[in-house]
Amino acid sequence: MPFKSLPGYFHAYPTHESIKTPIDSSKEDHLKLTNNFKSWQQLYNSIPNDTPTTSYKLVILARHGQGYHNAAIDRYGMARWDEYWSFLNGDEFGEWLDSKLTPLGVRQVQTIGEEVLLPIFKDLGILPHVFFSSPMRRCLETFIESWTCIFNEVAHNHQDGGDGGRNVKEKVKIHILENIRETLGEHTCDKRVTHSIAVDEYQNYELKSGHVIKWKYGQDYPEEDTLWLPDHRETKEEMDIRIHGGLTELFSRLTDEQRFVSITCHSGVIGSALRNLKHPPILNLDTGKIVATVVEIKKSNLNAYERVN
Repeated sequence: MPFKSLPGYFHAYPTHESIKTPIDSSKEDHLKLTNNFKSWQQLYNSIPNDTPTTSYKLVILARHGQGYHNAAIDRYGMARWDEYWSFLNGDEFGEWLDSKLTPLGVRQVQTIGEEVLLPIFKDLGILPHVFFSSPMRRCLETFIESWTCIFNEVAHNHQDGGDGGRNVKEKVKIHILENIRETLGEHTCDKRVTHSIAVDEYQNYELKSGHVIKWKYGQDYPEEDTLWLPDHRETKEEMDIRIHGGLTELFSRLTDEQRFVSITCHSGVIGSALRNLKHPPILNLDTGKIVATVVEIKKSNLNAYERVN
């Protein structure tokens, strides 16, 4: 096992003994700090120092806000969704092929940004060292809408510090990983639009703060979706193997100094990531919500990937 979550930091994984005990996020605050810590800064400072063989990261995994496919599931029920609606591109209420966020989804992630991410940023005093995201449009929109208020705060702080708007047009790099996508196959909501469409819609998106979003795609990133198949729905076991590969790539691309990491993705990806990290299950994670965990990584078991910059 090249990586695993460490207990004792968050309510979702308080002790080694709780490793097989799920937490229902609709009833309990899975993100609550354990009694060991009074602040995020204290928690962050307590994370072990890296060694020549092991590194440690604070990882935030964000589920995208409500997409048009999520709204359709609420409207028709999961049974009808699975047997009929999931194979279509949409209905009279909206399209869910590589679904975008609904107005409710936008409000959800804006609220998470203001009520969860912004307080974390203010407490820690730093942004994540690296941002990663699924390529799906609902995740790109979730990043934009949830982090806008934080970058507004960054710009405000620099102005107060006499920087004279130093951050205007500053680029924010988000690294796209194809293998942290939702369950693949059959359902059109999980089929990616062509690369050129996504680039045309979201590349160089300018935030109110003046920051410019730069989505960083890998070399030779495919124009067409090469992972999604119309006649096979990925099994949980197949997904866990794929997500293991995605996490291996992600952690391999980090330097020792990059200790705080943000990942914007999907509920299925978060569930699979937690299984891969040997973290207790977090049930009923609503759209837009986030999970945090401290991860221990064995460097010798990672592959050689180009470092992020």
